[in-house]
Amino acid sequence: MTKQISHNQTQDIKNRKTVAASFFEAYKKHDLDTAVSYTTADATFRYVPLGENGVGKINAEKGTSWKGIANALITAFPDLSNDVKSITVDNEGNAVVRVFIGGTQENEILGIPSQGKYYNTEHLFILKINDNNKIEDITCFWDNWDWFQQIGFNPGLN
Repeated sequence: MTKQISHNQTQDIKNRKTVAASFFEAYKKHDLDTAVSYTTADATFRYVPLGENGVGKINAEKGTSWKGIANALITAFPDLSNDVKSITVDNEGNAVVRVFIGGTQENEILGIPSQGKYYNTEHLFILKINDNNKIEDITCFWDNWDWFQQIGFNPGLN
């Protein structure tokens, strides 16, 4: 049996897709305040490859924050950009975003010195977007080993 989607559900999906796209567009422009404006005040994030160092609030004043990590990435990779390949949204407000993030390392990040290399790594983001069209949570996955190799870092040898 096929489940019918109402006009309201279709509009909700379109609105949430717009929120996800707008978040990444602001991030691409390094406009972190605008990116954060698409999130709730207490929104959380989890960057799975970073373990416990990648868990926190989107815009926390203390501790780990998404905004802090994004600032560190932009400082290390001044040409940091993203290329959204797809956004899929379900009826419950889950947006799955497939995006390639890349840039040329000019400064140290996470204790990794710059070798001036460019990276472009596929990421999979899962955004939880509420009924008010605000992002409540971000979970992200990527291949950290691939990223290390692209920027010339071998954690076993350095």
